[in-house]
Amino acid sequence: MRSPDIDPVSVPAWVPDIPPISTRDLAVGLVGLFGKADGLVLPRYVSIFQPSQAFMLQFASSEASLSALAAWAQRFGAVLVSEDDTDEQGRPRRYVRVAFEFFGVEVTAYALIPVTKTGT
Repeated sequence: MRSPDIDPVSVPAWVPDIPPISTRDLAVGLVGLFGKADGLVLPRYVSIFQPSQAFMLQFASSEASLSALAAWAQRFGAVLVSEDDTDEQGRPRRYVRVAFEFFGVEVTAYALIPVTKTGT
């Protein structure tokens, strides 16, 4: 069977962007994300960014958050990234994060972990 001929003039040159979903619907999506995170440590602070369609999940500033973020990375197929950083007073800390997409919403989960005298 022959496929129909398509007139390139009749095909739009661009497809319009899908409008962003509302903050309310993003909040429902966040509840869905937490449902999929059943059994994992949940963040202490959450931000919903409606214009960019993103969630930021902040975990506690403690060494235990490293394990929590590793578990999130494993559950959601993300890579755990760690970078050296300093706080506002110049004290060393580690910025640990994972980023992944959840039904089209960019999710960044992170923790700012102080570096102890032993270097961890």
